Amino acid sequence: SLDFCIGQVWRHCQPILYKSVSFSNLKDNVIADIIGLDERLKRYSYGPPVESLQQLLALVDAEILDLKFIDNPNISTTKKGWKLATNNDKIVANIMVNSVLDPAKLLEMNSSIVRHLLEESLVKPVHGKLGIKTKKNACVQLAKGEVIPLAVLGRLSKGTIVGVDAVLQCFEDRANFWSNGVFERITNLKKGSKV
Repeated sequence: SLDFCIGQVWRHCQPILYKSVSFSNLKDNVIADIIGLDERLKRYSYGPPVESLQQLLALVDAEILDLKFIDNPNISTTKKGWKLATNNDKIVANIMVNSVLDPAKLLEMNSSIVRHLLEESLVKPVHGKLGIKTKKNACVQLAKGEVIPLAVLGRLSKGTIVGVDAVLQCFEDRANFWSNGVFERITNLKKGSKV
């Protein structure tokens, strides 16, 4: 199908895109738009194999798998488990598995450490819907170009780095940039200079 073909082309373009856009001087809203497009296209470039889809559809057809409750149901707790409700349908589940990671929205994080760093203006987001602005060595970058001895790698650096959730990026240069930065900072501390 056309969407599968577009997804496969996009999948092969991602490494170039990630390398080109990460650590760039693009405007924050442009980076946010690029990340949004990349995330929307992942369902085509990394969607389940056709055989897995056929198996899921067979489970639905056999009425073993019910998809009524997958689109943001109302959830409340009961003595028997979790009650899921959507429109006129209700069900109680005694086991729930959340396999979805929360988005890396720095301003919405419910973490006392992150809240304190924000309140003290020690970190700032690349964009209101993204993560912490960092330098290439993963050190947090402040508004005035100052650098503090705090390094961030992974989801919380989404925006500075594009493709933080991509498995193909786990073994790329980013971890090397971070580890080289750690080594350099330790070496400088031993020499008595600042971070």
